[in-house]
Amino acid sequence: MIDLLKTMRYPGRFLALGMDGSAYVALYGATGRSPSSLARKYVQDGNAIYASAIDDTVRREGNPELLEYPALVFFDNGLTVANGRQIEKITDLQNREAKKQLSYALSEEAYEPDEYKTPRITGCLVKTSQGMDAAIHIARIAPDGIDRSSWNVPLESGKGMYISTYIGADVKPTPSFRGDPLPVTFNFGSAKKAAQAMFDALQPKKGEADYRIGYFAVYIQEGKSPDIAIVNKIN
Repeated sequence: MIDLLKTMRYPGRFLALGMDGSAYVALYGATGRSPSSLARKYVQDGNAIYASAIDDTVRREGNPELLEYPALVFFDNGLTVANGRQIEKITDLQNREAKKQLSYALSEEAYEPDEYKTPRITGCLVKTSQGMDAAIHIARIAPDGIDRSSWNVPLESGKGMYISTYIGADVKPTPSFRGDPLPVTFNFGSAKKAAQAMFDALQPKKGEADYRIGYFAVYIQEGKSPDIAIVNKIN
C-alpha cells in the first residue's frame, strides 16, 4: 500500500480494509489543499475517531458539514469507516454480509455537494456467524447521474483493498476515483507502524506544499482490545 501512496500527490481521502497477519485492519488518511481542509486533525473520542477542526478556520472559510464528521465508529461486532457524515446512516452492524449492509444503508447516498463532486467512500468490518466480513462502498458522479457501487473485501493475511476520493493527481478540476478498489499489501505489523508509514509516504518533495492532514490505523484481533494509532500533521 505504501508503494501506491508514494505515486500519489493528492489522493484526497482514502481508506483500506484487509488483514495484516492475523489482525483485521482498517486504515484511513486525508490530504487537503484549502486552508479550511488543512485546519483539521483526527481525534479519538469514545467509540469513534473524528475529523476535528483545530481552530475557527473550518467554520470561517469552509463547510463544517463536509469537514467535520466521524471518520470511524466502533460497534460491538465491528466498525465502519468513511470520509463524511454518511457514516451516521449506519447505526448498527447486523449479523449479515457487509456488502449488503452498506448497499442498503447508503442506497440513496450521493457525492458531496462541492465543486469537484467528491465521492463519498465508506467501508465496514463486521463479525457475523460465518466469521469476519468486509466491504467497501462508493457514491460518485456518473454520466447518467450517480454511481453507487459496493465490493466485498477478501480477508486474506497480508492483503487488502484500497479506495480513495480522487485518482491521486494534483490537478483542478480533480478527477474522482475510477474503477474498482485497488489490491494492496499489508505488512506493517502494528497500528502505530501503519499510521506512521501512511504519513511518511505522502511527505512532499522539497519545494512542494504539504497536503497531509491525518492518518489512523485500527488493528482488531480476537480476544484483544483494538490497537489504534493516529498520526496528525498538526497535533
